[in-house]
Amino acid sequence: MDASVWVRVQESDDLPDILLRTLVLSERITMTLYGDDGPPDGVERRPMDSLFGGGEAIGWTVVTKTDDQTVPYEITTATTKRVAGGALFEGQVFEARMILGQERDAADERDALLITVAQEVGADLLITERASLLDTRLLERGNCQVAGPADALALVALYLRASGEFITAKLDSWSFTATPTRFYQQMAEAHIPSFAGFVRRGDGRVTAARLLTVLSRARSLFAARDRIALLTSEPATEDIAEEISLTFTHALVDMVAFHDVLARVVNECLKQPETEPQRIKWQNHAWCERAIDQFPELRALWSADGYAKRLNHAMRVIRNEIHDVAPSIVPFRDEHGAAQVGLAFHFDVGSRVRASLDTLVDQRNYGVRQVFTDGHLIDPHIFYEFVLPWMLRSVDDILTALLRRLPERAQAERSVLLPEAVRDDALRSLARVPAHQ
Repeated sequence: MDASVWVRVQESDDLPDILLRTLVLSERITMTLYGDDGPPDGVERRPMDSLFGGGEAIGWTVVTKTDDQTVPYEITTATTKRVAGGALFEGQVFEARMILGQERDAADERDALLITVAQEVGADLLITERASLLDTRLLERGNCQVAGPADALALVALYLRASGEFITAKLDSWSFTATPTRFYQQMAEAHIPSFAGFVRRGDGRVTAARLLTVLSRARSLFAARDRIALLTSEPATEDIAEEISLTFTHALVDMVAFHDVLARVVNECLKQPETEPQRIKWQNHAWCERAIDQFPELRALWSADGYAKRLNHAMRVIRNEIHDVAPSIVPFRDEHGAAQVGLAFHFDVGSRVRASLDTLVDQRNYGVRQVFTDGHLIDPHIFYEFVLPWMLRSVDDILTALLRRLPERAQAERSVLLPEAVRDDALRSLARVPAHQ
């Protein structure tokens, strides 16, 4: 972590900063600080009579300039238990400096040295607020993810979940965790404002089995997001590609099914519900218009040019062609980028998906592009990150419309140790779901 970021985060009272400074000190995380001018005076150091070395700043990665023109930098990283050393060739720093200079019209030796050191010591994550490092092609050339504090918090939390720690909030003196099922339900409640109220007030008015299905679909949105993010961070192999394909297609089916079950919930709330199940769907113009007449709030979603209708159409196009998709390992970024996994679809499928999503937002990268003369490639991670905020908005808008017809019920008492508003703010910071655009 950039030392300047650590100083600011330690002094901050903002919830995301509190979460970050506590999570990076978890037992599963190894953090080291880096400063352009080295560690400050007074930092704890290893005893001078240590078996190996002595006097190194504990918890710091320090770069020392040498007189060797070929290997001009020595690197030392120290903890209370060990010291690791390394070195940098001039060519490594020169390449970083050259690329940063091309991108920024000015080369900053200190920034070039920082990113090179982070890659050389094998850091998985560099947390910095330096603008030149947050948006650079250097990200595609090394093994180190560079992120600002907000994105870094989400990445660290994801890593901990992959290790079995489902943290809902972690403050300086308190740590709150949950089972995976409970965690993802709380994540849904934090991102869908109407969700908890609908579950509470819908009991007895909405079919119990259907209410359980809504709960399950909401949880699966976030569980699938974690799984896709973790899989796409793995080295691209054929086995990983197959697993990504299965996870993505299952998540896609779940999202389409979520819209379908919400149509049936809406039908239960109509004055004269439709009795033929095959007619209860958003694609049925007659039924949809009847639902909009009784719930005018749904017009912005499900009219001919409604955003939910466009989103649903794009997902159905892919869902209906799942039999015609194959995982493909390709250099998805550029000639310098690592191989990544994409899903290959027939040209007509990709064109129809793009036509629907372009109506939501034009000129946005949603992970669909033509790479074959007869087909499109979909980046599962980018596509899911684009679709998820729109999906959450559509679910919230539908449930909000239904809430107005459901009787109010007293809310159950909750623990005062973690206020619900604080928990939800923490979960939103830990998830870092992008806003729909």
